[in-house]
Amino acid sequence: MPVTSPTRLHDLIAAAAAAVPERPAVVVPDGPSVTFAEFDRRITEIAEWVGRRSRPGDRIAVIADNGLDYAGLYYGVPRGGRVLALINQRLSAEEQLGQLAVVDPAVVLGDAKYLSALGAGTDRRLIAFDDAEWSDSAPAAEDDGANNDDANTDDANTDDANTDDAAWLLFTTGSTGAPKGVVHSHRSLLAAVSGTVAGRAVAPGGVYLLPFPMCHIAGYNLLVQHAVQATVLPVAAYRPESFAAVVDRHGVTSCSLAPTMLHSLLEYLERTGATLPTLRDIAYGSAAIPADLLRRAMRQLDAGFHQGYGMTETGGNLAFLGPDEHRAGAQDQPSILASTGRPHPGVEVRLGDDGEILVRGPQVAPRSWPADQPLTVDGWLHTGDVGRFDEAGRLVVVDRLKDVIITGGENVSSREVEDVLSTHPAVEHVAVVGVPDPHWGEAVCAVVVTRSEEDPAALIEHVRARLAGFKRPRHVLFRTALPLTTNGKVDKAAVRRYARESLSTTEISSPNS
Repeated sequence: MPVTSPTRLHDLIAAAAAAVPERPAVVVPDGPSVTFAEFDRRITEIAEWVGRRSRPGDRIAVIADNGLDYAGLYYGVPRGGRVLALINQRLSAEEQLGQLAVVDPAVVLGDAKYLSALGAGTDRRLIAFDDAEWSDSAPAAEDDGANNDDANTDDANTDDANTDDAAWLLFTTGSTGAPKGVVHSHRSLLAAVSGTVAGRAVAPGGVYLLPFPMCHIAGYNLLVQHAVQATVLPVAAYRPESFAAVVDRHGVTSCSLAPTMLHSLLEYLERTGATLPTLRDIAYGSAAIPADLLRRAMRQLDAGFHQGYGMTETGGNLAFLGPDEHRAGAQDQPSILASTGRPHPGVEVRLGDDGEILVRGPQVAPRSWPADQPLTVDGWLHTGDVGRFDEAGRLVVVDRLKDVIITGGENVSSREVEDVLSTHPAVEHVAVVGVPDPHWGEAVCAVVVTRSEEDPAALIEHVRARLAGFKRPRHVLFRTALPLTTNGKVDKAAVRRYARESLSTTEISSPNS
């Protein structure tokens, strides 16, 4: 990492502003752009802005699409000694309100279209980006008598941050379905960045395209690229045709893609004959890449492929599979592609007695939000994934202990979908599991016992009306009873086997799949 011992997130930008001030830091395709020098000033203005409207340690929430303002908040809010709470813009308004209640932010910033959808459901301070003049001179937050010690002129200090202070608060889907917040400090995020720069051999000074929502931990890739003084292009949505156009127009050299995104990109390139000669490195995660897909990609794109394994609690990836291993896997060693690669030197990984992957290191989040349940046990993060090490020391993720479905890169709690389906009057019992899907990686499948005959489309719509669209079942199967374990609980392993066997012989899909 070309930054000399960064201790706070904005140190990355300050170093780049000093070294390459005129290099573009953030470029929004068909939108605004800033150099590193301009971005450094913008971060200072954001830190001052939030300092005048909140107190040290307060949460500042954001609900927005990827963009320049979002990138500025990544650094500016923590620089001012506040915590940036990232709320998924794809959630329903009801879900967002639930997370805001947990976060209790001083201010909610974001795109007007998302803030207006919250309606009268909140009395919190909502400020759209279009109305936020970062360089304005609004008065400092009024003292309500609750925190007299904090009511002083230092509240708007642009440099309140310390390395162990909380920086970001993100939500991850737990097996209970309840909102689970994870708090990362400057130290833990920078440790994840340092590990990725070393473990993935990130090339300096390139042009990187970020298609993943910045509310996800995948957004840490923006920090990774800025650590090597590269230009970042955040895009609001992924479509293969627009992705290819942006790569061509801006000379993109690296990007991150989910395997499903890569699949659709290859189909577009094959259909149109387009080429992407500037693209040199493609990183992916959330699912292993099928050997056939990798071979197609290597034929179409002259790029090196990098896989990463990590999660919200680790601030980003902790194990990496590099280009040489991908080439070997595509040629005559396909078993390599079943692994996620080797952990980088800055993290420890071991297997528990039940095969669960345990992680320890400075990039593990220091605490949860609310801080009522520790994230680690004796210093080790229990990932909920079952794994093994192959003969070359590469980590292989075998399965998940938690009943969380990963579909198109989004985490879906099976319990959450079950709770919603159980409110339908025709549903007596329900179990929700993930089933393999060639496009999405996994698809949500509901196995239902009904009180009366019901159309699958009605059950799907029941979920769609209450949860985000990616959480709706794409398959609905009916049974007269659900299999139970000896202690009377639903046997999820048996349900999963039943669903996968049924769908391998019969296609029972939602009409919108």
